[in-house]
Amino acid sequence: MAKKDKPSKALVLSGGGITGTAWELGLLFALEESGLNVIDAELIVGTSAGSSVGAQITSGLSLEELYHRQLKPVHETKERPVDFDGHKFRQMMAAAIMSSPDSQTARALIGEAALAAPTMGEEERLEIMASRLPVHEWNPERKLVLNAVDAETGEWVKFDQDSGVPLLLAVSASSAVPGIYPPTTINNRRYIDGGMSSGTNADVAQGYDLVLIIVAEPSMIAPAMGPTMHRITFQEELAQLKESGSQVMVISPDTESIEAKGPNPLDATFRGASAEAGHKQGEKIAGEVKVFLESVE
Repeated sequence: MAKKDKPSKALVLSGGGITGTAWELGLLFALEESGLNVIDAELIVGTSAGSSVGAQITSGLSLEELYHRQLKPVHETKERPVDFDGHKFRQMMAAAIMSSPDSQTARALIGEAALAAPTMGEEERLEIMASRLPVHEWNPERKLVLNAVDAETGEWVKFDQDSGVPLLLAVSASSAVPGIYPPTTINNRRYIDGGMSSGTNADVAQGYDLVLIIVAEPSMIAPAMGPTMHRITFQEELAQLKESGSQVMVISPDTESIEAKGPNPLDATFRGASAEAGHKQGEKIAGEVKVFLESVE
């Protein structure tokens, strides 16, 4: 078989809240400054915060500009304080999981709770999301897949430019954290965070030569200790990728980045520090990423 001119690449971007978005953009910008173009991947997979990052890096705006947007003072943006109680959130997940015979039923119960939860209105939520995205249309020249979950059925749903769904709605659905943000309405259906399906949904990238997975929240890749609402574990995703012939590299926050992100992933006041920590980490690991990108050339 003739050798391809270059290996196919996929970039997988995980969830991780507002601070996770900032960290991922800082990391990507530092890699670009080091001469590594990872956002030119033939496939970009985004989940939750990663959906926002995916939409931004395919917008045509430079990584430098996207990075500096993360450093903008919060009071100059449309961001608003979010009261995120991690313990209460985990309790809601656990209640759904323990009363369900399978993961999809658990996701449906989580969706039911999300539909009933008192949150900001959808219109206000979309206004905030719109302020984060440089453009609101899919880039027809890029393959971007955004993951969400049907709030009523618990079904995993993938949106792309051929889905007939506006980019803004797809990003909003993918990042609609249950109990915190309202489920997003698309064609009379309601959708919640794609992280309920998987923190990364990295199995979408099967068959690509190189798969770079950027994980903003380390707990997403920790082995499951019991039943879960996820349709697939991260370890299973890695196994499927490797079985398909993909070489995989996983990047997650170092100790400094974890501290910079703060205790609440939805607290925009930590956004700037998180972006800077991601940038610093990107500089440190650029050599490793370069070796990975050249591993099949």
